[in-house]
Amino acid sequence: MSENRAANFFWHLQDIYHELKPCRFAFIVAIIGAIVFLEVEQGREVLRALAEPGARTGVTGALRLVMFGTGLAIWSLTSWYSARVLLYFDFPTSHETQPQRTGLWGRLHSWLPRNVPRILGVAPMVIVGWSFLCVRGTYESDPPPRLLYLGLLTLGGGVALYLFFVFRRRWIEQHDRQAARQKYQRLQQLPRDSATVLTLMTVLSLVLCIMFIVDPVHFAGAIGTGAVLTFAAAFWVFWGSALVYFGSWKRMPVITLIVLLVLISSLFNDNHDVRVLAREEFSRPTLRQALLDWNSQITTKYPGRPVHPLFIVATEGGGIRAAYWTTTVLGTLQDIDPSFADHVFAISGVSGGSLGAAVFDALVADATPQGEFAKRGQSVLGQDFLSPAAAAMLYPDLIQRFLPFRILFLDRGRWLERGWENAWRNTTNTDRFAKPFLDLWQDRHLYVPSLFLNGTSVESGNRIIASNILIDANFLEAADATAKLLPVSRHEERRRPKIDMPLSTAAHMSARFTYVSPAGRFAPDGTHVVDGGYFENSGAATALDVLRQVNNELRQNAELRAIIPQIIMISNDPLGVASGSRDLTMTKQALKNVARTAAAEAAQRKPGTFLEDALAPAYALLSTREARGEYAQKSIGQAQREFCDAIKTQLGIQAAGLQCLYFFSLAPATVPLPLGWMLSNRAAEAMQKEIFDSGLSAKAPVPTWNQAVLKQIIAALHTETH
Repeated sequence: MSENRAANFFWHLQDIYHELKPCRFAFIVAIIGAIVFLEVEQGREVLRALAEPGARTGVTGALRLVMFGTGLAIWSLTSWYSARVLLYFDFPTSHETQPQRTGLWGRLHSWLPRNVPRILGVAPMVIVGWSFLCVRGTYESDPPPRLLYLGLLTLGGGVALYLFFVFRRRWIEQHDRQAARQKYQRLQQLPRDSATVLTLMTVLSLVLCIMFIVDPVHFAGAIGTGAVLTFAAAFWVFWGSALVYFGSWKRMPVITLIVLLVLISSLFNDNHDVRVLAREEFSRPTLRQALLDWNSQITTKYPGRPVHPLFIVATEGGGIRAAYWTTTVLGTLQDIDPSFADHVFAISGVSGGSLGAAVFDALVADATPQGEFAKRGQSVLGQDFLSPAAAAMLYPDLIQRFLPFRILFLDRGRWLERGWENAWRNTTNTDRFAKPFLDLWQDRHLYVPSLFLNGTSVESGNRIIASNILIDANFLEAADATAKLLPVSRHEERRRPKIDMPLSTAAHMSARFTYVSPAGRFAPDGTHVVDGGYFENSGAATALDVLRQVNNELRQNAELRAIIPQIIMISNDPLGVASGSRDLTMTKQALKNVARTAAAEAAQRKPGTFLEDALAPAYALLSTREARGEYAQKSIGQAQREFCDAIKTQLGIQAAGLQCLYFFSLAPATVPLPLGWMLSNRAAEAMQKEIFDSGLSAKAPVPTWNQAVLKQIIAALHTETH
């Protein structure tokens, strides 16, 4: 008897599953939306940007808020309407239904077709409204009041929408009871208003798709990331439901066939080629020659300084947070002392750190006025780069996945690069970021620090470095990105290339952290490059290669004896330990004192038990990525201290407190600092303040020391000997 009851119970559940199966796309998209806005930090940052007043970044505005609300309303209505229409159809079934739909099960089967579409319809508003309220808790203090207002307004809209669904049904039943219960066999049997709605949704989705294919930077940038996500959710529900209808009507596994199409097409449609530009022949020096040239220009320009610090900068990866912090640190130093850039020999960057380094070098190459470096760099990187990247990923590049041939124009990576180019153009009125990478060093009368932008080879796992310096055997197990742009038979031309990549592409080559950015493909040999953080995330490994060669030259060449190599490390991790001044193994008491805004990052270092057997390898790979960065930072720090002590003794430095290793860091701020490609106003403001150690969280376990480091570096520029 108990076995029969159990069998009947699961039979009824199977009945319910098959009855609601046509609505599955609305369910799936709602779940994805909940994950994005409740669990993904960049999704929460989208909501913060919508609610925060201010103009420190270009991500807030009335149009963006209106379009987000419009997209959310369309998502809700599409979820409700598609579920309601699909449940109207009497699709042919192949499963055996439970014959005894009586009692509770009978009432449930009567209740579900009416109320599941209503629940799916209000789910987007409930998810977003609740997310607005939850985001308030991510602020250490003073959350924007608009978050509360938007949360309550959205939840209220969900309630109003649900009441509309209920009263609409009652009105229909009062006027046409037969129509309210009618089942349909074909799409053509739907009422005329349904055909109008379907046509309108088809046209609207196609128009938006065309706009995002033609120019996601302009169109998506105007409406914002939030609107891009909500419109995409609406159209996924719509077109997914259309596939469900077609597959059920034809009794074909349409979705399975589409998955197979995507898998087969992936063999032929890799459209993520690294962009290239033709250019005039450009001679790239070896590192030794670059050092001699640097010494010649520095001694000529500053003849009154008997000692010349040579700065090697290693800047950490971390998306827009790293980019904004890097340009803030370097730009502030340049604004304080205009001789700083002349003393920067090399900058080694990873991911967002590479983007920040490229912006700083471009500002130097454009002869930016004194006092404008930090401001202009922040203006460039304070814009919304997530919206064009998201639009390109969810529209043109998604279409490419279904095509068995390549269309380079649909590559989402190119649109992220063009977003950076557009931001630079809007700020400076020049096209520097769209021009060839090596153009930064074209003016022989203007010194620009050398760049080493680190990517990772997918095939070998080693570094791929984009640089104006020739990457030779002195850079251990590293490939030259410029050489990989040339045909295989012409690698001997890598010293004097006639082909280049845009500056934006060189920065992006180092910042291709999937899945927003795809792996880039070198057309000549078909190999791929991804984010430099896969190898190590600090940039210190390449900086150590540079330091090793510089130190060798200093030992062998008496003309260079007045040079003191010094390392600047830029970390953007609020819990970073790069300099060795912080304890990686934080005590329980310290963890309790961590600000709420850094709690999530601290939690990542705590042991877990969920699916440990399955997830441990993935966690280990991610953790070793961070550990390799910390190891490289500490390695270069140790090597630098040993050499620096010897050279200070040799030169007889008067300033006994002279440092040879400088470390900039972020502390836990009053608002989360995201790793994606968009910053809210409060996040940008927090980083601007932290360069001078102001505006920090009262609960931050370790304060920063950035202002003191600024003063030490400026003092080093004017060091004297006995």
